[in-house]
Amino acid sequence: MNAISWNCRGLGNSRAVRALRDVVKSYDPSIVFLMETLSNKERIEKLRGKLGYDNQWVVDNIGRGGGLALIWKNSVKCTVIGSGNNFIDVSITNANGSEWRMTGFYGFPERARRKASWDLLKQLSGKSDLPWIVMGDFNDMINIEDRKGPHDHPQVLLDGFKQTIESCVLIELDLMGGSFTWEKSRSTRDWVRGRIDRAFASGDWWNLFPLCKLTVHHCVYSDHDPIQLDMYNTEHAKKKFRFRFENVWLREQKFHEEVAAYWKHLKPSHFLPKLLELSSFMNKWGRRFFNKFRQKIIEQKKQVLKYEDCADDDKTGKYFTEKKILDDLMLNEELYWQQRAKSFWLQDGDSNSKYFHVYATSRRKKSQVSRMIVGKKSGSTRRCVRL
Repeated sequence: MNAISWNCRGLGNSRAVRALRDVVKSYDPSIVFLMETLSNKERIEKLRGKLGYDNQWVVDNIGRGGGLALIWKNSVKCTVIGSGNNFIDVSITNANGSEWRMTGFYGFPERARRKASWDLLKQLSGKSDLPWIVMGDFNDMINIEDRKGPHDHPQVLLDGFKQTIESCVLIELDLMGGSFTWEKSRSTRDWVRGRIDRAFASGDWWNLFPLCKLTVHHCVYSDHDPIQLDMYNTEHAKKKFRFRFENVWLREQKFHEEVAAYWKHLKPSHFLPKLLELSSFMNKWGRRFFNKFRQKIIEQKKQVLKYEDCADDDKTGKYFTEKKILDDLMLNEELYWQQRAKSFWLQDGDSNSKYFHVYATSRRKKSQVSRMIVGKKSGSTRRCVRL
């Protein structure tokens, strides 16, 4: 499932509609949240049908400004729970029955009304206990680095918005694809760029979609770029994201060094997505260094045999070096299968990896359901069904 949020600056001309059609065609979002549509329900309904969406919720524009729209496909089980001039609030139910909440938000553009935006966010945060994500054009920034131009964003506004997010207990999603989502006065000395289109989520929502991704896409029409939220529910892809830590990795000094360096390299974010990224790295590291133990041992035995009959000091030294490498490989293989077998009563040096291999395989077979008995509780003949 994925969602697009875009401040389209009006859908009353062909360029805007063409740009929106390109966004939909390129990224095929399940949900689209639009701000400053400058359109009413009838116009959005016609556009929604042409874009291939089944459902809509529209907040009409007021005079020559405003207007919000949320359109979505039938593949998404979506229920609108509230809306206003600055937000559309919906609950979404996953295929497995888990429910969460998404709010499309449009902050007041006037600086004098920023506090009203913050108060609205706080009010929305207390509306429900569902896992929550809020995304849209907040017209606000958190850090000095969120703006690049001739003048810095006022510190009082930075602090106010940051405190609001913290009071709502929300965590920002890292943005990929670029640092900014909005610009003004390009090719002049007053050129300003900023990150005001954002997404924030509660801890419960992170637990549902720990592998989510937020990306900004360049748009030639509007001064705002659309942002795309991709959601991957690990409950539907357990095999894909399965991770096992191997005790044998701890015997390698390179493992400690490379894992520490990778963790330090990760951007500051919520702990869970960082942990998942690190586990993915360790998984790849493990496959690279410890896959195919037998093949490595066979190759190393050949290296030992090269120097077995050598008598000079130099080659004798190489013989003992290669023999030590072979011994370490065999120990690593033993520890690997020892963990697989969930047996820890043998000490290092008790070389019996074949036993561990067989034991681990037998555990897998015991875990399988090979047949089941079908029949009523009394009086009927039972039959065995092989699976």
